[in-house]
Amino acid sequence: MASIETQTRKDIACFLPEAISVALESYRYFTQDQITKNEAITPKTFKEHHDACKVAIAHIELLLKLARWAELPDPQIEDQDKQKQMSEMIERAQQELNSLT
Repeated sequence: MASIETQTRKDIACFLPEAISVALESYRYFTQDQITKNEAITPKTFKEHHDACKVAIAHIELLLKLARWAELPDPQIEDQDKQKQMSEMIERAQQELNSLT
């Protein structure tokens, strides 16, 4: 029987790519949507927007930390294509995060 940690790593490997993708896409959509709106920007809406962006960035950072904790991609997982995709996604997410911070 697999240990709890091993099973947890497998579970994380299953959901993490989608979670990272959704978090990045949501961040992009939110920031672009706010830029393209023709609404007056007040100090309050400016602060709220930037606070929301900070929360989104923190969420992406936590997902990447989770990937590191789970030691993903995992070379022991047999599906090498999935491992390559995960590795590339994590790298792209890290690069995008670095460009934001």
